[in-house]
Amino acid sequence: MKLSKDQKTLDQIAPLVEYAFLKKYDVRKDTNFMSRYNHSIGYGEFHDKKLQSYVMVNQFENQVFDHKVKMAGIGYVASYPENRGHGDITRIMKEILLDLHNNGVAISNLAPWSETFYRQYGYENAIYLKIYNIKPLMFRYFKAPKTGKLLRGRWSDPDLQKLVLDLYEKQLTSGEEQDTVIREKWWWERLTTYYPGRYTAVYVDENDVPQAYMFYRIIGNEFVAEELYSTNKAGALGILSLIGSHISSCNNFKLIMPENSFIEEYFPDQEGITVNTVPYMMSRIVDVSLLLPCLKAQGSDNVNIEITDDRDCSWNNGIWNIAITSDNRIKCQKVDGKPDFKGTITDWTKVLLGRLSLKRAVKLNLIERTGSQPLEFEKGVISFYDYF
Repeated sequence: MKLSKDQKTLDQIAPLVEYAFLKKYDVRKDTNFMSRYNHSIGYGEFHDKKLQSYVMVNQFENQVFDHKVKMAGIGYVASYPENRGHGDITRIMKEILLDLHNNGVAISNLAPWSETFYRQYGYENAIYLKIYNIKPLMFRYFKAPKTGKLLRGRWSDPDLQKLVLDLYEKQLTSGEEQDTVIREKWWWERLTTYYPGRYTAVYVDENDVPQAYMFYRIIGNEFVAEELYSTNKAGALGILSLIGSHISSCNNFKLIMPENSFIEEYFPDQEGITVNTVPYMMSRIVDVSLLLPCLKAQGSDNVNIEITDDRDCSWNNGIWNIAITSDNRIKCQKVDGKPDFKGTITDWTKVLLGRLSLKRAVKLNLIERTGSQPLEFEKGVISFYDYF
């Protein structure tokens, strides 16, 4: 059931979250928890007037190519141990997905504690990131830029904020982002408290135009860049030179980057670089009729795809006709007929929101090709990552 937003309910949510997530403090006094709670919708199940299960839903807008769509971030999924196995979370998730559909939400994302657990509700791995571990010696090649300059400080610096937000907005509206959170003011502020001790660095060119930025922390003897974005080579090299200026004080350098990053190509020597690509967030197509028109595709101007096995969002099941316009846009409608491609909702998520091309999904036997019409969905990028 949808929970009331009052002190009495919060007083029941708090101990459940604290127990489930091993928090040793009162979350009602935690800025990070309360900022999310104050911008959330809560769902729960009571037994004997005691809240036994809880799920938090934060609603954002996401950028999908040239479109903004509603996205629901799922978090703080919790049940007391004595209550697990009673079906509370299943009932809550069904209610949430129905409410999201009724409110025009296209997709939902979450950070899973168990991929198998959330896959039963239609979520699938779709957002990956690259983690670089780099030995200090690898940065010896990067010198301070001869043109332009590096600016460094805290997020509280309004001048740095403006430069970062200009870069962020420029990429967000580039038409390339595939499933990227559009950060609101309260969310930017929360990132500062969620990552204590964070620094902001910006490279601006000779015309004072920002070309790259980075958020980073120094944790012990490790330099951790938690977000790094550049528009060109000069910006990337400028930021790398700033990182390299820490080689006397840090013995390891970790860069957390988008999956499509190839920043290692700027290193003349890569033997001291270890790269791991890891799953980060799972996505769920809540309403495919809202998602498909945001995507881009190439192929026949009249293709049918079939979605199967969507138990909780049954409106997605069926055959969808895709008409591709001259500028690769998609018009879709549900039709009767025979499909050219067929797959489950989770496998289609890998194609429509994830990194798999349709051709690769067919080759892997995830999507079945049942017709002869050609089709391929264009791939976007995710340049910025958000955790909830």
